[in-house]
Amino acid sequence: MLTYYEILNTDLGGLNTTADSWQETAEEFAKVEKRYRDSVQKITLDDTWLGDSSVRAQIKFAATRYEYQAAQTQAKTTATLLRNAHEQFVELVKQLKTARTDAVRAGMKVSEQGKVAFDYTALTEAERTATRHDPDYLRSIRQSEQSWAEHIDACVKAVNDADADLKKDLEAVVKDGKGGRNDATPGTGFNAAADAVAKSDERQRQDRLDLAWLQMRDNETLDDYLKRLQRDGVTRLTGNAELAKLVSQVSNGAITAGAFAGALTASGLYSYKLVKALKGAETHAPGTLISRTINTRLAGALPGSMLSRVPPGMVTALTGSDEAAMLGGFMRNGSFFMPTASEANLARVASQGGLANAAKTAGWIRGAGVVGGVASTAYGIANLATYDTGMIKEDPSKFATDLTGTAFSASMTALTVAPNPVTLGLAVGTGLAYGGALIWDNHEAIGKGISEAGEWVGDKASDVKDGITDGAKKLGSALNPFD
Repeated sequence: MLTYYEILNTDLGGLNTTADSWQETAEEFAKVEKRYRDSVQKITLDDTWLGDSSVRAQIKFAATRYEYQAAQTQAKTTATLLRNAHEQFVELVKQLKTARTDAVRAGMKVSEQGKVAFDYTALTEAERTATRHDPDYLRSIRQSEQSWAEHIDACVKAVNDADADLKKDLEAVVKDGKGGRNDATPGTGFNAAADAVAKSDERQRQDRLDLAWLQMRDNETLDDYLKRLQRDGVTRLTGNAELAKLVSQVSNGAITAGAFAGALTASGLYSYKLVKALKGAETHAPGTLISRTINTRLAGALPGSMLSRVPPGMVTALTGSDEAAMLGGFMRNGSFFMPTASEANLARVASQGGLANAAKTAGWIRGAGVVGGVASTAYGIANLATYDTGMIKEDPSKFATDLTGTAFSASMTALTVAPNPVTLGLAVGTGLAYGGALIWDNHEAIGKGISEAGEWVGDKASDVKDGITDGAKKLGSALNPFD
């Protein structure tokens, strides 16, 4: 079994050198086969040699030529296996080195033999005191050590598995089967079916590398994980790492700028609405402006006009039912208030009339906002759950952005479900906090991503085109069942 030290100190270049030799061997077999066909086998294929001896010679000569062809296949397959092994080992060793780097960055020491231990020398005096007197802190250190040790051991195991598979495949390549119709030496000659071993090896290689690529890493938030999948996915599809970097920069810059604008716009708008609500104005749920506009236009539609022909049921399904919203009525300032669909508290409607009436009150447009808000908030909570104390200390601005962003999503969802001054105030406060955190964490990315994208495209346009073209070919090949 390979060790951590052996993996990091082995020169893998010999695999490609040996593969080149096997490829040259296959080419030499091809030359010999051609000469044999044209000079030896040829004499049995014309009318100059007839009789029983000629028939027997044809069988023998065909079998010999078959072995020359089988030898080419076996040699080519051996070369392919060695090249695939080199590519796979390089990638797996890279993953092991990355794991070691990440472990060191997380406060660990990794020995030459791959043993992981917490680096106490990097602690402050207060942190050293905590390790002596705080059992929970010491326990977290032990858990972190174990986690990183298991991660590095898994990377070592992946190399060992690949090495074992290579050994198995090289042994399988030299085992001759029954072969084709001219194989007169089944079990003792060259393996004409060796290419099947290479195809199986390719599937194993891709599975191993792809599974490793898809695994979430330690010290990686859910948000970082999804961004890496996007970046690595573009790289694997196009073969163009620079294009993947560009996509990531533009995407991050655009999303950050959009989130920043959305947070401040919402805060400004809802600050205005909050002031009006405190003065007695009605509070409408976010996303219902279109609904109210549609209803107003339909109410004033002239008989016989196109708008007058719109089925009422369709409008109600889209914009919400005012009739169902009445179930959310309540006493306010000594009188009973009957809200419209855009004003109704969906939670109150549900408690008094059931979920079905709450859904009718919301309509498809507002309902989609509620579902989207719940999903966004759930994602934010799941992302926050991937943080640990060390990750927060390492990048507090990023944690603050994710935390306030999740709070903003939750408050906007609450405002969509139950529009009132309290939820309006929460939306304003969390929106301002989120906008401030975005400035703190992404003051460069908000504008820099698009700027760098323009410069990169100007310099590398041809590379992008080539990368996309190659990626399209790869994608087409992957989707083509006859390829």
